[in-house]
Amino acid sequence: MNIRCRILLLCLGALFPQWLYPGEENRIRFFFAGDLMQHGAQIRSARQADGHYDYDTCFSFIRERVRDSDLAVVNMETSFSGPPYTGYPSFSSPDVLVSAVLRNGFNVFLTANNHILDKGSAGALRTIALYDSMGVSHCGTTPPWIMLEKNGIKVAILNYTYASNRHVPANIFPVNRMDTLLIEKHIREVREKNAACIICCMHWGTEYQLHPSGQQRLLADWLCSKGVTAVIGSHPHVPQPIEIRKRSDGKTAFLVAYSLGNFISNQPEPFSRMGLILSFDVEVTQEGPHIASAWYEWIWTWRPSEDGKTIYHVLPVSDPRLYRNVVKKPDDTLIICKTVKTLRNFMRETSPDINERRRYPPYERENLYFGNHPAFGPLWARQSVNPPLKEGIPTAQNCCPGRTNQSAGATRSD
Repeated sequence: MNIRCRILLLCLGALFPQWLYPGEENRIRFFFAGDLMQHGAQIRSARQADGHYDYDTCFSFIRERVRDSDLAVVNMETSFSGPPYTGYPSFSSPDVLVSAVLRNGFNVFLTANNHILDKGSAGALRTIALYDSMGVSHCGTTPPWIMLEKNGIKVAILNYTYASNRHVPANIFPVNRMDTLLIEKHIREVREKNAACIICCMHWGTEYQLHPSGQQRLLADWLCSKGVTAVIGSHPHVPQPIEIRKRSDGKTAFLVAYSLGNFISNQPEPFSRMGLILSFDVEVTQEGPHIASAWYEWIWTWRPSEDGKTIYHVLPVSDPRLYRNVVKKPDDTLIICKTVKTLRNFMRETSPDINERRRYPPYERENLYFGNHPAFGPLWARQSVNPPLKEGIPTAQNCCPGRTNQSAGATRSD
């Protein structure tokens, strides 16, 4: 190649926009996990002999997958209300769990769920203060949405719940309810701030049902019509289908994962011990955002006993080679294999357009938790829109002071 051609190519590279070139510059990688729960047995398991709590072992088999993303999102289905620490039905977890979740790769927390107000407004305010003091990006309560920028792409994350287990007036502590007027208002706000794509995380559906309800499907269709790029669901505590909708050019314009199931919990039934992790890239081109490289993988809440104490791990199980050298009990191996086989067949039938990641990478009491919670809040509830709080967010004890943002939304660039 002569010198004139090289100069011409360099000039063209400077003049043409980034979207003409595939690569990391116009992509952002997401990782989603389902419900992170803290039942009483999990809290007791994390307590060490000297009285402190340690959660790092929970994520030892999964952390590399989490860290291989730009934005790793998890539904924090507990509160951090301070001691005494309690599990179901009113959750309050040790603060060090937040440090462990961050240290193992997650950087976005979802707060709009039915357990955020388990300890009332005081517990919820302390939870948000703890997140703020540790620099956690979070949404669903205050702030109701966040805008994050990675690789030059502005992404808006919105979060809503069907209800909360305790009623607290919105001016005391606001929780985003699934009100289409509220959602439409937030979509308009983030578009005004030049969001390139919008991700809606919905706490919805009927617990322990593998198939999404008609109202889940109705709301997913409505969100798609509003230009949302992806919808990620939680609350049923079992996996539900993942649907993909494509543009005329064959690229994926919309993805809805109705439920990822549990990320980690002490729920006893096999389907509630088996969850999904989901990863995909969002690429922004002149035609708008689209989803690429989408995959899901099966995870299992493995609960081995060591020296008479139950230990909790999030264990990838799509490939037996991932766990055959660590799961020693034949009964455990058998139930993992049976559950994966059953749910894999279910996903093949209901979610044919997304790939399962199967390659081998290198590297309380029974029935206690099966309460009859409401399946879905009123779709057209007309929730009042984010009234101002009577009291500000308090400063969390034993944590460095950090940002607190009570504006309509929060914008952050990392």
